[in-house]
Amino acid sequence: MDLILDINIQLYPVELGDKFRLVLASTLREDGYPDDGEWDPRLDSMPSRADSFEYVMYGKIYRIEGDEGAAESNTRLAAYVSFGGLLMRLQGDANNLHNFEVDNHIYLLMKKLAF
Repeated sequence: MDLILDINIQLYPVELGDKFRLVLASTLREDGYPDDGEWDPRLDSMPSRADSFEYVMYGKIYRIEGDEGAAESNTRLAAYVSFGGLLMRLQGDANNLHNFEVDNHIYLLMKKLAF
């Protein structure tokens, strides 16, 4: 997998060589139940996947590109996501990106790892 990611370094400073854990999720709910895209104050008291991360963004998948000339068994896809102007490109084997669909919303969660 290849990742290109814009991060607001004023909020979350990242240096070259930093190691981090990155999770992409369709919901922040621990039970996996999808959210409806609207803030619900009742959910603030419930545990969230975001609780164990330092940096969280919410965005929308706006484009998916594939290798048209590649053999089907080696097909690579690239998914493009906008997090309010901060952009991400995730490129890799189509089997790893099969749940990505244009116009779906996605959460990105990051936490630096200490080594």
